[in-house]
Amino acid sequence: YYDASTRGLNFEAMLADLKAAPAKTVVVLHACCHNPTGVDPTPEQWKQIAAVVKENNLVPFLDIAYQGFGEGLTEDAAVVRMFADMDMTMFISSSFSKSFSLYGERVGALTIVAGSKEAAGRVLSQLKRV
Repeated sequence: YYDASTRGLNFEAMLADLKAAPAKTVVVLHACCHNPTGVDPTPEQWKQIAAVVKENNLVPFLDIAYQGFGEGLTEDAAVVRMFADMDMTMFISSSFSKSFSLYGERVGALTIVAGSKEAAGRVLSQLKRV
């Protein structure tokens, strides 16, 4: 959703596509320090994005590979906290390759937030199959 003509985010098109996505669609969102554009939504835009994701029963997959490289460790995780506060099932991918200078090692973590104990059990059963 990078608009080269404005060197900014085409926010309206982004929201329109999110609204058009079928329920349970996994949507990948860079929580901070968007790669490769460097263009992040504003806090107000993030509120709108989160609302559309929740209203349309989408599944956010938040990529936070560059946490700490934007505004700071706490500030860069604000989007993750916002989505978590909305009680949505979501995926969060973290990378330690950059923050721990482990380039080429591909070290990271996948955090899965489930909506209930039962949902967590179902997620765990699927992860055990990997």
